[in-house]
Amino acid sequence: GKNIKYELVDISQDNALREEMRAKAGNPKAIPPQIVNGDHYCGDYELFVEAVEQNTLQEFLKLA
Repeated sequence: GKNIKYELVDISQDNALREEMRAKAGNPKAIPPQIVNGDHYCGDYELFVEAVEQNTLQEFLKLA
């Protein structure tokens, strides 16, 4: 594994968290998973997979 610490946030029962996710994504219809590092929006799952495949995960997660 990559040994990157993360927090899983379940938005399924919390409208406020769902709206916060959508605001951070800049898309009122965004669906999970959306990946955020602090207040920095990184992207959705598709972009995450692309970053893993291209070996650019550190940049995608704004860790580099």
